[in-house]
Amino acid sequence: MRLTGNDMKLFDSVLAGVKKEYALFTSLNTNAIIRWSGRMTVVLILASLAVLLISYNSLPAQVPLWYSKPWGTDRLAEPLWLFLLPGASCIWHIINSFLSIHITKEHLVFSQILFLSSLLGSIFSFVTLTMIIWVIS
Repeated sequence: MRLTGNDMKLFDSVLAGVKKEYALFTSLNTNAIIRWSGRMTVVLILASLAVLLISYNSLPAQVPLWYSKPWGTDRLAEPLWLFLLPGASCIWHIINSFLSIHITKEHLVFSQILFLSSLLGSIFSFVTLTMIIWVIS
């Protein structure tokens, strides 16, 4: 399959867009608060996945997850639902990173707040997951 001139122009424009996004992200990454909170968020997400994968085989058939529901079996869920916690943290971090790059690139304080909120969400997710596993083991 041969690429036509229009295909090459499209490829070049996509490549230029990716380079521009990467340049914006690396410019944000020079800030210490953004760099530190971004890295800690990723570390906490990976730690949550590691804790969950290590303890997954020893989990019972039902685990307490839905604490807002009334006491009883309504609070229980299958262990697979525990992946919702690190998954939600990861999605939250991706959305906040996207917003920081595109919307708040001129206002550094808003980017810092978004990255710190990602870190806070990851901390809550990690603590919740480890407490659930600790309670049932």
